[in-house]
Amino acid sequence: MRMLKVVGTAMLVAAMVVGVAVASFAVVTPGASSAVSVSASFSIPSWISLSVVGNGNVSFASITGPGTYNGSNSTQLKVLSTANWSITSAILWTSSTLPAGASQATIEKDLQRTFDKTSGTYGAQAVNVSYKLALTSDDMATLPQGDYSVVVQYTATTN
Repeated sequence: MRMLKVVGTAMLVAAMVVGVAVASFAVVTPGASSAVSVSASFSIPSWISLSVVGNGNVSFASITGPGTYNGSNSTQLKVLSTANWSITSAILWTSSTLPAGASQATIEKDLQRTFDKTSGTYGAQAVNVSYKLALTSDDMATLPQGDYSVVVQYTATTN
């Protein structure tokens, strides 16, 4: 009997606790609100993309002797980056076509590439490159008659 009383009392107390809990959730206050927040975290690694947007081909007037020859147009490059960046250029000799005996050193020295900027910050930025061929009479002696096709590679690197 005593056991029945204890179990009955325990059930009565449990029912009252549940009733109070339900009653507290059932109370609705007009204009009340509830809010929670969640923190979302992520990391963006260093990333870069370089593309030619305009004027990928440049030509020069007929080379008639020593002097300075301007390229037919400039090249516009587009850099997309998540970090600070810098850009360089190099002639790809294995992809270039020169007459036999032509001096790569002369072309490397005399084919000038002028950048409006060689570095920048994150985001999308345009880089303009102009071309000039400046030849002396000594240079002309190292460049035999013929057609020259020089491939210039641009490389953008994040800092």
